[in-house]
Parts: sequence; structure tokens; C-alpha cells
Amino acid sequence: MTELILGTGLAAVAVALLARRRIDLYDPAARVRAWNAGRVVLLAAGIALAWPPAFDLARSLVRNAGAGTASLPWRADAEAALADAKAREVPAVLDAGAEWCAACKELEHVTFTDEKVAEALSGFVPIRVDMTDFDAAQARLAAIGIDIGALPWVGFFLPDGRLNPGVTLTDFEAPGDFVARVKLAGEWRERPPTPVEAWIAEHGLLLALLLVFWAGVGVSLTPCVYPLIPITVSVVGAREGGPEGPPAPLGRRIVRSGAFVGGLLVTYTALGVVSALLGKGFGSWLQHPAVTIGMAALLAALAASYLGFFQLDLPQSLKARIGKKRGGLAGVALVGAGTGFLAAPCAGPVVVGILAVISGTGDVLLGTLLMAVFALGMGMLFFGLGLSTALLARLPRGGTWMEWVEVGFAVVLLVVAIHYGRMGVQGFLA
Repeated sequence: MTELILGTGLAAVAVALLARRRIDLYDPAARVRAWNAGRVVLLAAGIALAWPPAFDLARSLVRNAGAGTASLPWRADAEAALADAKAREVPAVLDAGAEWCAACKELEHVTFTDEKVAEALSGFVPIRVDMTDFDAAQARLAAIGIDIGALPWVGFFLPDGRLNPGVTLTDFEAPGDFVARVKLAGEWRERPPTPVEAWIAEHGLLLALLLVFWAGVGVSLTPCVYPLIPITVSVVGAREGGPEGPPAPLGRRIVRSGAFVGGLLVTYTALGVVSALLGKGFGSWLQHPAVTIGMAALLAALAASYLGFFQLDLPQSLKARIGKKRGGLAGVALVGAGTGFLAAPCAGPVVVGILAVISGTGDVLLGTLLMAVFALGMGMLFFGLGLSTALLARLPRGGTWMEWVEVGFAVVLLVVAIHYGRMGVQGFLA
């Protein structure tokens, strides 16, 4: 509750300071940049502090609105129950607790009585072992290959009888998070799920893809990408004979606009695959607190780039060569791919942030999906303008609103950076 109050207060102060004087990202004065950064960091810190306890409070209110009434058919004969589950080729879950373990009792009376948890575990053989006499119970479970050093302990067993180590629970977990854990228990996992995997398991892949898609749309509205729109329309060939000519046939506009977006898609998807493969190669090393803190520092640095402290950019010579590529569909696709690089000062921080998250999962399919959807979001505006040049005249002129788009990205990156930083510090202290 303290973090919720403190976080809400910090966020409110930051919003008041932001409303008092607008942010000018193009003012070169160091004092102005520091003032801008201070207000944004204050807002991000407030959100990062208030977000987790706010969710916990909401869950607590929902939980206390009515006590769970579900009842699982627990078995106490662990040895026979595990053998039975293996023989029937069905998964099993083993809850080890004790009368003197507060978290164990909370799991028993809150999590395992929840209707959704009971539904998620309906296909499992539920086993409960009383470890109040800890030493005797520990020796009993060790005899069948289950080593428990502390309570609470909830282990999941695959249909072939193997303990699935990556989803073992060693603390209290609210029903919603536990249901997400059960969903992950169906596949072998050598390590615990990353924060991203756990978040997706709880909230769904669709929501993650929607967030990444709108991040791509947002990047297309930043000052680095927005000025490229007229050039892109001319490359796509929305009009015959130049900007003042009649509209090109609809079929040609669709094909060439699709080729342009396809270039973006190939570029960003390739980055996602490579990042996931690199992360997969490093494996559990990416879970080390030092790496987590390093990711936090990287995300904070990327946020600083949005606040005008530096820019991620390509050499001018390379940008000039990319910009000259035109011609047939291959040339249009190449310009689309090049636009992703030309937009590096504004798209780069978001792209690198997403790639850092992907590398932490090591999931090639997830990396491909996230970056492909990001590219589609970024290319949506270009595709629409390629089909209808009338939209070009209706686009809002560049201005202060673009700076707020960049500030929004900086806040999001800082919130994630603070989250990873806290995880790293907690890992070192554990």
C-alpha cells in the first residue's frame, strides 16, 4: 500500500509539472534537457511503483468479494498417486505444505479454492503432502526423487512422470497468476518463465501483439518517420507522372504499397529471429541478475535517446544510398526496408527495446510474430497513403504533438527499465 500511495503521488506531481511547462525536446540547453528528463523519470517511477500494488489491490478486492468454494479431490498417497498419473499418462500437481507455513495456508484457502484454478487443474491428478513434520516428510519425498528444501512448494509433473522444474512454485501466488502458471506446465521447461512469458501466459498473446502493433503505429508518427511520408508516396507511385498527375490504377497502388510494407516486414522480422536465436543460445544465462540490470540500463539509455540526449542513427552516406533505390517492385521493397533504417533515430529505441525482450525469451516464433506485427503497425500509415493520396492532405502538420509521442515512448521504456532493475537488485539480494 505504501508503494501505491508513493507511486500515485509521484505520478501526480510529474503530471502537474508536465502540464505547467511543455517539453521542448529540441532545445539544446543542458539545463532544459535535464528538466525534461527529470519530469519524465518522475512520472515513470510513479507508474512503476504504483502499477504492481494497484493490480494486487484489485485482485484482493475481487478475491475478498466472495470466498472460493471449489474443492479439488486431493490425494495424500503421493507415491501411488504419481505412479497412477504416469500409468494413465496424465499430468499431476503436488502441493507440499505445513500447518506452520503461512504462505502454504494462503495457497490452500485462497488459490486452490478458486473456481478458475480448479478448472485449470481439472485434468491433473492433485496430490497434497502434509510436511508439518518436515524432516520425516522430506525424507519420504526424497525417496521418490523429489527434493524439497523449503515451503511452500508446488510441483507440476508431466504425463510421462517427470517433474517440470521450470514451473515449480515456491511462494504464494494469486489465482490469476497461478492459472497462467498451469498453462505453462503442459510443456517441459528447464527454467522458470521470463517476465515476458509469464505476462503473455496471463494476459494472452493477442494483447501483446496489439500493444506491439500500436507501438509501430506510434513510431510512424514520430518526427523521424513523418517527414518521409511524401517521399514514400512518390516511390510507391500513387500518381502517374509525378505528384500532380492522375491517380495510378488501384491494382498497381495495392501491389506497390504492399511491396513497400513487405520490405519493412522482412527487415524487422529478420531482426526478431536473430535476436531470439541469440537469446536461445545463451539460455538461462539471461536470467542472471547482472544481465537483468544490464537490460534495465539499456532500456533507460534508449529512453534517454527519445529525450534528446543522443540519437541512434545511420551514417549519412548509407542513408543517401538507401534513399536512391527505386524502380520496380524489388526497388520499392528495398525502399521499404531502407525506411526502417532511415527511421532509426525514432524507431531504434522501440525496436531495440522489443529485441531485448525477445532475446530474453529465446522464442523464435514469438520474436518473429512481435517484430512482424510491429512492422505492420509502422507500415499501416504508408499503405493507406499509397492507396489514397487524398489522405495525405488530411494528415495533421508536424508540431508539439510529435514530441509528446516521443515522451510517451520514453515513459514506457523507463517503466520497463525500472521493473527489470528491481528484479536484478532482488536477484542479487536473494
